[in-house]
Amino acid sequence: MKHPSIQDSFFLKVEAPTNLDDAVIKMSCHQHAVNDFDLQLNINDLEIGMLTDHTSSKEVFPYNEARIEELEAKKLKLLLSKRFHQNATNAYWYYVERQGK
Repeated sequence: MKHPSIQDSFFLKVEAPTNLDDAVIKMSCHQHAVNDFDLQLNINDLEIGMLTDHTSSKEVFPYNEARIEELEAKKLKLLLSKRFHQNATNAYWYYVERQGK
């Protein structure tokens, strides 16, 4: 059973559950990953904030520009990974809901 709002191609990237208990475990593991990505994103934002001027302008110092760019690229990767795990969580949730009825 596939979640109706998740593209079919996504399901090629996740393992199909063997039963209801397996789906619950997989859903929980993906949710744990989402929580970890949230922490990493917060850390990343703090690092970016530490590299900017702490006045109201939040200007980036020229000697920090390269590091800011690295952190912004890292943020994009983290968000894409978080999205994958959030979709996997939703897919397993849908399976559990449909199987449980």
